[in-house]
Amino acid sequence: MTPPGVRRTRTRSGAFAGAQIVRPGATDAKGASMPANADLKALQSLRTIFGSARAHDTEVRRYSGLSGSKLWALSEIAARGGITVNELANQMALHQTSASNLVNALVEHRLIRRVRDVTDKRVIHLHPSAEGRKMLLQIPGPHAGLLVDGLRRLEGDQIERLRESLLLLVSVMQRAADDASGDPLMGE
Repeated sequence: MTPPGVRRTRTRSGAFAGAQIVRPGATDAKGASMPANADLKALQSLRTIFGSARAHDTEVRRYSGLSGSKLWALSEIAARGGITVNELANQMALHQTSASNLVNALVEHRLIRRVRDVTDKRVIHLHPSAEGRKMLLQIPGPHAGLLVDGLRRLEGDQIERLRESLLLLVSVMQRAADDASGDPLMGE
């Protein structure tokens, strides 16, 4: 007899494969009982994701002296020569001020240059310098980082399910920092 709160699973041959502890009343979206450690497994996945992103950022910093966010910004500017700060912010899902800070740092490192628009002097276009292009050729990718690269590899329905699940998680967090959604991941 299986004790309450424990679910036994069978293999295809019918033998018992093991047991999972189930929280009383815990159910998934379809109403099926859920293993007690599903939340911890999800937490481990999040730790793996962010740990991998941090490790990649550390590797990029060691190799180039730039943060992962700066490298991503540089690669976006190189891919879209003439992009504006606002366009860069949209491309990277950042606040305009965060994108502007990245641009200032890249200009300071002489990896990009600002060029005023010939018809509208208020508009400033961003272009990679020769040194910036050289750096992109020398640094192994993905230049946008592991997390962005991974998200870009998902199919449309997969990314939508992930987005919905993350929105649900944010909505149930007691102190979600909604204003942080446009900040760089590694907190520059």
